[in-house]
Amino acid sequence: MLMFVAWPLVEIGVVRRPLLGMVLLIVMLSGLFALGVDRRFALPVVALGLSVFCLQVATLVQPSDTLGLLNTVAASLLVLTLAALLLRGVMRSGPVTPNRIVGAVAVYLLIALLFAMLFDLLDRVAPGAFTLEPEPLPSTPAGARFFYLSVITLTSLGLGSVAPLHPFARALVMVEAVVGQFYMTVLMARLVSLEVARRLSNEVPPLNRVLAVNAADGSVPNSPVTSRPLKGGAATDQSWTKGRPG
Repeated sequence: MLMFVAWPLVEIGVVRRPLLGMVLLIVMLSGLFALGVDRRFALPVVALGLSVFCLQVATLVQPSDTLGLLNTVAASLLVLTLAALLLRGVMRSGPVTPNRIVGAVAVYLLIALLFAMLFDLLDRVAPGAFTLEPEPLPSTPAGARFFYLSVITLTSLGLGSVAPLHPFARALVMVEAVVGQFYMTVLMARLVSLEVARRLSNEVPPLNRVLAVNAADGSVPNSPVTSRPLKGGAATDQSWTKGRPG
């Protein structure tokens, strides 16, 4: 919700983009550690997050094209890392909980944010890679409109107000459209399979319990040797008696 509320403020010039990036960085890291992150990845994520935070502060204090480019590259790596860690937790085995659903939604939005940063990075390297309609406010940064392009591409809405011109820009847009469709399909299949597996495990008793109950009833022998009960109540092993001399 913060992204959908804050990005229009950036576009109309009320909030500066580096300041928004700092706030989003704090929120994303807090959410990641609240959902739980593997200790092996905690230190690299924090180090990368601090690097992005320092670049955001430097860009806010002294804006420059070089700092903006470095900031976009570092932020893209951080968003990619956060999305991968969250996706790892969403797809792992276990019950389907509200936290898993929230994590799946967060991954979807992080994918949109990642492609928005990639669009911005491509536009910085190759100016004019996208057609951007003139904005009513001259202070609106061009990169602030790429989140809009990313969302409408990921959801296959495609209003066409912002269009790619550069071949690499068109390739990125096509990749994002395919990723959006595959993500929803694979996610739904995974969540349904996890829920079905959970219900089956709750309904079907464990195999050891079934064997123990059947063995107590005499329907299944305790030993792996095949035997058959006799009239007198004793059991004889057919595999041992068959073929032996009387």
